[in-house]
Amino acid sequence: MGKNYKLRLPNDFPEELYSSAKSLEHLGISELAWGWDSVIKAIKFLCERNYVILGGDVYQLINGSLKSTYDSWYINKKEVKPNNNFVEESMNKAISYINLYHEKNGTGFYYSIVFVTP
Repeated sequence: MGKNYKLRLPNDFPEELYSSAKSLEHLGISELAWGWDSVIKAIKFLCERNYVILGGDVYQLINGSLKSTYDSWYINKKEVKPNNNFVEESMNKAISYINLYHEKNGTGFYYSIVFVTP
C-alpha cells in the first residue's frame, strides 16, 4: 500500500498511523488518506517534525471504496501573518477544516494531506 508515499513520510512515522491509512492508488493517486481521528494525529506528528501541511482532499467511503467528494482545503503562505509560524498556521488550518467537516458530515470520510518541509 502506498509504497512511494511511505518513502516521503519521516522514517519515524508511527506504524499504527501508516497501517490505519487507506490507499488512493485505485483512483490513480499515489497518496494515503486517513479517517478523522488518525489524520489529526498524522498532522500533529508531521508538524512536530517541522513539516508544513499545504492542504488536502476529502474522500468518502462508499461500498468499501474511497470516492472523491471534491472537497479540499489549502493554505497560501501569503495568508500567514509575518510574525506567525507557517508550520503552526498550516497545522491549525488543516485541523480546523477537518474538525468542521467532521462535525457537519460525520463519519465515513477520509482525508489526504499534502505536506512538505519548509
